[in-house]
Amino acid sequence: MAFLDLVLLAAVAAFLGYRLWLVLGTHNADKPVRKRQSKEDDVVIPVRARKASPTVDTNTPQDTARPTSLNDDRFLQGVTLAFHKIVEAYADGNAAALEKLLEGPLLETFEDAIAKRKKAKKSLEVDISRIVSVEVIDKREEDGKADITVRIVSEQCLVTRDAKGRVLEGDPDRYSEVTDIWTFSRPLASSNPNWKLIATQIPE
Repeated sequence: MAFLDLVLLAAVAAFLGYRLWLVLGTHNADKPVRKRQSKEDDVVIPVRARKASPTVDTNTPQDTARPTSLNDDRFLQGVTLAFHKIVEAYADGNAAALEKLLEGPLLETFEDAIAKRKKAKKSLEVDISRIVSVEVIDKREEDGKADITVRIVSEQCLVTRDAKGRVLEGDPDRYSEVTDIWTFSRPLASSNPNWKLIATQIPE
């Protein structure tokens, strides 16, 4: 009887372990999380200080005239998609794609960084294994624009190679947990539903 109880407990434990794996995903033991080794390819435009503004009402998602009124969950889904597209476009040196997703000084900085990388005959590889978390940390309305700042935590593998494919920085078999703070902006009076990235930060 005791042996049967042990067998049943083992089966339950195995089932719970399997369910947990489905929810959390896997993390290959051969690809441990590591600290970021280099910031050469980080492009950062600090978010400038702004005067405090009233809290934005997020309870009226049907009010399309006010960009910040949309539901946070819906907005964060768009942020996740934009994060993948922007990181991929930057790594691939796709300036045309970035023009649709960024604006202002940040776009110019990204384009300059891409040009410098191409001139040095280097390539950047970025593999985002998963998004750990994404959350809104600030909302502001100022000068006819709505700005929303989000914190994105992801697991990434960043590798820089030379023209011959040799690894200059990073390790293709190791991933790091990276925290990015991005600010998206949109004119309050605009009927265009698209938000654009205007600033990025990396917490110390």
